[in-house]
Amino acid sequence: MCKTLHIKIADLSISIEGDIPVDEWEIPSAYEPFIRTEKTDIHLRLHRKGLNSKLGKKTFDCPPIWALYRQNGMSFIRILHELPALTRTLVLATPIEKADLYFTEKSPRFLDPFFGPTMELLMVHTLAEGKGAIIHACGISRNGKGILFVGESGAGKSTLAKMWDQEPGVDVLSDDRNIVRKKGNQFWTYGTPWHGDAKFASAESVVLERIFFLRHGKENAINEIKEIHPVSLFLTTSFPPFWDPNGMVYTLEMLTDLTAQVPCQELTFKPDRSVIDFVLEELNH
Repeated sequence: MCKTLHIKIADLSISIEGDIPVDEWEIPSAYEPFIRTEKTDIHLRLHRKGLNSKLGKKTFDCPPIWALYRQNGMSFIRILHELPALTRTLVLATPIEKADLYFTEKSPRFLDPFFGPTMELLMVHTLAEGKGAIIHACGISRNGKGILFVGESGAGKSTLAKMWDQEPGVDVLSDDRNIVRKKGNQFWTYGTPWHGDAKFASAESVVLERIFFLRHGKENAINEIKEIHPVSLFLTTSFPPFWDPNGMVYTLEMLTDLTAQVPCQELTFKPDRSVIDFVLEELNH
């Protein structure tokens, strides 16, 4: 009998089982802190054989990584579709409580859900159902308070993560992707397995109390965001579900709520230790 692996990301528990035994998978070390044995929110079943049914109409394309097809209320996500030896198809219903991952017969390697963006795409679609969003950010927990340093690739997130890791009382949740969800009247930020170059991947979470949008500069400075609404900045530093009208309505409403509740500022910084002291001084005011 095949065993079942349980992982928990951002308070969402995923059970993984199927035709491919656990001992044949490659489980990246970044996922190890997320392994749990708890109730299951999403059942993901793996299938060694390919999917024979037609995929339907293409509704979104992100070449060469993935493409989305829809048919009869089902979503078919074709992943790494330009690489036959690595291609896989993730099949989702709405709401997402069960999912199936099919490998092609031309895929002799990486027969697991962790290679490529599979798990992240599963989470993006799940969060779009009124549950949260993935944000490109360096996320930290400082004395029980969460702070996000939000930025696109090259903004300095991994550099900041390495420096914050040396600071007493600070835990780095992620150096690249954090999940934000609202619980009750508070927004929480969660670490994820999808790390950046600094490879920080924590399964911990914390109440989010401050957001800084990163910008390189010649000096350290904090500026108010006036000309561009912070929601617009989030749309370029997150994973909005452009393919899903209802998901986009939810995401925009959530980001509007988030930026109204949690203080957002622009942080211009030099990539050296001085920025940590500068931010600490600001936080201690």
